Amino acid sequence: MSRKLVFAGPTISAEEICARAAGVEVYPPVAAGDLLRFSLAPGDLVAIIDGYYFQSAPVRHKEILDLLRRGIHVWGAASMGALRAAELHLFGMKGFGQIFKAYVDGDIDGDDEVAVLHAPEDMDYALLSEALVNIRYACCCAVTEELLLPDTAASIVAIAAHLPFHERSYQSILQRAVAERVLSQELADTFLSFARQETYNLKKRDALQLLQALQEPLHYPVEVDFSWHETTFMRHWRLQEQGTVVDERHRISDLEVLAALQLFGENYSELHYRILLQTLSEIASQTAHPAQEWENAAGEISAGERQAAIVARHLVDHYGFSLQQELPNSASRWLRPEERTLPRVEQLARLAVRQWQVPQNFDWREALLAYIKTTALFPQLLRIVFEAQVFNETLQEQHHQLQLENLSGKHLTGWFMRRWSVSQETWEYALLDRGFRDASDFLGKARPFYLFDKYVGIAPLSLKV
Repeated sequence: MSRKLVFAGPTISAEEICARAAGVEVYPPVAAGDLLRFSLAPGDLVAIIDGYYFQSAPVRHKEILDLLRRGIHVWGAASMGALRAAELHLFGMKGFGQIFKAYVDGDIDGDDEVAVLHAPEDMDYALLSEALVNIRYACCCAVTEELLLPDTAASIVAIAAHLPFHERSYQSILQRAVAERVLSQELADTFLSFARQETYNLKKRDALQLLQALQEPLHYPVEVDFSWHETTFMRHWRLQEQGTVVDERHRISDLEVLAALQLFGENYSELHYRILLQTLSEIASQTAHPAQEWENAAGEISAGERQAAIVARHLVDHYGFSLQQELPNSASRWLRPEERTLPRVEQLARLAVRQWQVPQNFDWREALLAYIKTTALFPQLLRIVFEAQVFNETLQEQHHQLQLENLSGKHLTGWFMRRWSVSQETWEYALLDRGFRDASDFLGKARPFYLFDKYVGIAPLSLKV
């Protein structure tokens, strides 16, 4: 049976959604990354009603396109759903209701048309402001009912439109309208009672239209016709959002697990080299010439030697390196002094692992995470990240001024050097060998663990390489 996921908050309650559309899964308003956390199959359906865009980054268009190209239905209405559906209906997202149509027709175009200020989930998303689309609709209906003159209604909408979305309440708008003599206090009170009727809540009306459609079963994947381009950003977002829930309230991302391994894995550098070389050789083998010349010269060679040969050949063929001449300074500087006497094939392989970290359509972190998840080390890493998070939360509750991002980079660097016996001369190589892009990347990943290790202690993790 196909899954049906509904993301909603202030527009309509979870209880009413479940009462009107049995069998759906209800989630809070959608934000950037949320859609990447679910294991969905072709024919499943994601319905977006509400979404964040002020408190956190909004759901990305690319995330929705990813679902559509995989055959997953994506519907939208009322609020963020109507906005994204209007932007992506030509790509296969389906929109419902008057708000969606108004965006498509160009009658409205601002994100703030559907934006509202509301309380958090534990306060049932209580509305603290009114959506401009609802104000427009109520004014239009009031004209139809001959409660307001067209010019009066237009003035009320203009006053609302000039206010920031979080200040738009009927009371504040009508107070300004009375002060500007747009209407009398008596008429303002009458219109206020009129506008607050649920009949004139256009966002909810549109949401109900989507829920009505949800009651019909879906028996087929959605079919779309557009070209999909898998970007490095998209792969990073997936890695960032994939994770494991620990203790029912802490969500540990895969990237946090990997960071813990990079920092505390006793022989992580060896694992990093082996996994990355293997993966790079698989990519390079698609374009490189066979490494027959090394096989003939050395007889039988190991899997690692063959992988190094394939990667080296790729660098020779595509980047102008030579097997006979010395490496240019721009390349040899990435080799440790003792590595500069190694055979040229091995030099090129080590250079590739240190510098060829994100070629097109490849992120080395995916390969390492896939391996880690097959080992008994994975639950240990989850526990380390979880305990570090709890420790930091407790510490920050006791010391409100403490900010992890303000921890001294000098102290963190010294901690890393002492822990892994790294000198100043080998510091840059050590970072690369542990998969850190640069010092800034290291500091960002080390800060969440530094205080926990300093005051509690994290034992080195033994890796089987």
